[in-house]
Amino acid sequence: MVPMGPTLSILEHHRLGLTLRPVFIGQVILLETFSHPAYGYKDGEFVLALEEDEAITSDFVSNYAKSLGKNIYINTEDFERMSERTRGEITKLSRSLSIGNAKKNATKHANLLSMQMETLYNNPFSDEVLNNQFQSSKNLSGLLLNNRDLHKDLYHTMSKSNYHYTTTQPLLSSIMLLSFFQTIGGFSDKEIQNLFLTSYFKDIGMSLIPRDVFEKTDLNDFDRNLFAEHSHNSMQILNNRIPLSETYLNMIKNHHFLNNKIQMMINGQTSSSSGEFMTGIESSMLSSLDILVAMTHERPYRPASSVFVALELLRKVLSDEYPQEFKALVIFLKKFYSL
Repeated sequence: MVPMGPTLSILEHHRLGLTLRPVFIGQVILLETFSHPAYGYKDGEFVLALEEDEAITSDFVSNYAKSLGKNIYINTEDFERMSERTRGEITKLSRSLSIGNAKKNATKHANLLSMQMETLYNNPFSDEVLNNQFQSSKNLSGLLLNNRDLHKDLYHTMSKSNYHYTTTQPLLSSIMLLSFFQTIGGFSDKEIQNLFLTSYFKDIGMSLIPRDVFEKTDLNDFDRNLFAEHSHNSMQILNNRIPLSETYLNMIKNHHFLNNKIQMMINGQTSSSSGEFMTGIESSMLSSLDILVAMTHERPYRPASSVFVALELLRKVLSDEYPQEFKALVIFLKKFYSL
């Protein structure tokens, strides 16, 4: 168990709230020690988790995760130091991805990217973090394009990781999207890479949603609207900041168009009152696989569905317009999930 310090006064609690940053507990292993005390958050209060200059060990990280959860709250100075260390590790690995064991490199790189995505969610307007994340994820896509046998294993490995679902969702859907388009053919590596990057960064607008909303077990209409607005916010955050064309930014802005189509179908509507639907197999598959990955993974407000349930839902909005592609998707997923 992680030892917890005494209860803080209201004034001390307020002051801490102004200087602490939440980070994924696994990320702090990149540091040897903190230069300021680190805290957990339990029952609405900050509790001391580790004093400054105490060693950050794998046992501490493991025990903290079991007793206090996935997030640890660290001082802004330590946060910046950890972010810099993460960028350095990613950059170093990115330059040598093609050297050594490809599976090991891909897994380590995906983990580092997930750590840095957590950092990016904390500060989506940092050009330095965003640019590093974009280039590094581009490098990962290159490794995957050159090693088809990695896709399935990496997907299932990252599915079992302990990162927050807002971090794993875009990575998982992007790996699957890349794998599907490479399997069916007809697309250049450059097109597939751009689709991978589009899918990976499409949820950055989630960073503007208060963290406590993600842990609610029952979403109200206001919460649902926050989630619905994230795609437009993603486009706004990324516009003119990453080298993706207007076509791909438009995909990001509208990547929930199939969700909207499904809701209209459920509500018995025949036309959209909130804008035009996207067209094209690229947009449709990006949206479809985003839905499939989300449905097949648990959320605090609902259990996970089976692949079959997700496919049946997608059949209703895909099979008429893209019958051959939907058939190819079913065949692909049977192999991908070993069904």
